[in-house]
Amino acid sequence: MECEAEKRRLQNQWELAAERERASKELRGREIKRLSEAWLGNANTYLEMPPRQFEDAVAELFRRLGYKVKQTPFTRDGGKDAILRKGGKKYLLECKRYGPAQGVGRRDLQILFAAMHAEGAAGGFCVTTGSFTSTAKEYAAAVNITLYDWSRLAFLVNEAYPESADFSEASVMCRECGLVTTVPVDVLPASAQCRNGHAVTSNIVIADFRILAEAEVPYCETCGAPMRLVKWHGREFWGCTSYPKCRSTKPLRSRAQDSLVLRR
Repeated sequence: MECEAEKRRLQNQWELAAERERASKELRGREIKRLSEAWLGNANTYLEMPPRQFEDAVAELFRRLGYKVKQTPFTRDGGKDAILRKGGKKYLLECKRYGPAQGVGRRDLQILFAAMHAEGAAGGFCVTTGSFTSTAKEYAAAVNITLYDWSRLAFLVNEAYPESADFSEASVMCRECGLVTTVPVDVLPASAQCRNGHAVTSNIVIADFRILAEAEVPYCETCGAPMRLVKWHGREFWGCTSYPKCRSTKPLRSRAQDSLVLRR
């Protein structure tokens, strides 16, 4: 009898641990999505991005503002980074991730206008973290290209993400008792205590949400955990967030295969 009771006790413990593991993974997925949107809703974020990520993030701004967005390949894009559609009209988008003192010139806009003419677009948008030269501004006004320099980009971000949110803390589940507690988000996993006094280590770090995936973030086919973008020796691929416990990887598809950046 004691042996059977012990088996039941161990089985109950195993089931409880499995349920908490599942709930913890679900909470982590929701928190990463929330933190990612909060991060993208901060205009200063766009100054930190490399060019490719900047293009993806700006495309998502227009998507959130009601445009249907189809991104072009990162290289050899024909003078446009994305094709936008809204209200039955076509527009082209060009993004320039420049330094604050660097200006987009007339020649850049001429290339965009040539693409607009070839595509039969009603207008165009050029978005930069830098500025525009005076000749570029004059040219844009004549050919229906709307310009967003750094200051105007901030308004665009606020319009797309009207509710500002904090991304310095995350909700994490205690594996001991199941209580959810708030833990700081940092480069490395941070720790806190739940209300029952148990140590809780965050399963979310900054790198988990400061990425824009080429498609919806996949889940590991081996253990079911969300995957994260890994950069290693010049390569980019999906790696399991349970590493090194789980070493599963998945190829990163090219943007030519996927036009979706983030799913809200």
